[in-house]
Amino acid sequence: MLGFAFFGAVGHPLARIVVRDMHPLQLALVSLSTGFGFLLVFMAATSRLRTLPAMSVPDIGASAAIGGIGFFAFQILTFSALARIPASVNALLINTSVVYITVLAAVTLKERVPWARVVAIVVALTGVPLVTFNQGFRIDGGMDLVGCLFSMLGAVSFAAYSVFGKKLLKRNDPLAVTAVAVLSGTALMAVLVAVSTGYGAIFSAPPRAWLLALTIGITMNGLAYPLWFLSLRRLPASHISVYIYLTPVFAVALSYLILKETFGWLFWLGGALILAGIVLADLCARRRARAPATGP
Repeated sequence: MLGFAFFGAVGHPLARIVVRDMHPLQLALVSLSTGFGFLLVFMAATSRLRTLPAMSVPDIGASAAIGGIGFFAFQILTFSALARIPASVNALLINTSVVYITVLAAVTLKERVPWARVVAIVVALTGVPLVTFNQGFRIDGGMDLVGCLFSMLGAVSFAAYSVFGKKLLKRNDPLAVTAVAVLSGTALMAVLVAVSTGYGAIFSAPPRAWLLALTIGITMNGLAYPLWFLSLRRLPASHISVYIYLTPVFAVALSYLILKETFGWLFWLGGALILAGIVLADLCARRRARAPATGP
């Protein structure tokens, strides 16, 4: 789980470097295609490739559809955000997806939201503007509202993927659903790159950009997901969920070490509120899951 948290975080500062030489859409294509290849290798090594043809045609179509949300849109928004805002800020804003999952589940799945979780949502969202404006608002570079909007929309897209894919993950092997979703996201990204930026800048990018882009694909998409599912098989979900909170912590630390990013006191206050809200929301969810059923 420590590996999952670390690999999920490492892409934030590395992508901030890559987008200097490669368009965010091109980086997303390299990342997704590399991640898909590693997912297939992992599934082959663990004899799980047979779970792909075991999926029903409707489930394959649904997995491809949510791939457009959870990977195609998410990668575009995340890397576009990293082209505009510090990696540390993006990492914290992206992790508000836990809050949006609660909201979307209440709206689409009609799940009841207890008051304790409402408080958790308010706490987390209170930290967002503090993180966003911790060093002031500038539209001529550095921090800007468009980048923060991209990041928060990325959090919403990942939340939508999680909520809409909930039933699919119950009926099918989670890695099979993920593989189809990543393949769908890769195909959509390949088309978008072909009609927008083109492929020229990808092949002409310097070796450093290629190396980091491949590293992002291997770590965030190729290693983080298998490690997560392996951990789920060995440990109760309630025991490993706390490690999710280490992802933004690792991202902030790596942003400081790699990018030399600096943080004002508002950043630390806002980050603490966001993490506190996420932890509270998770605790509420686990308490509700453990509560005995009532009624006839």
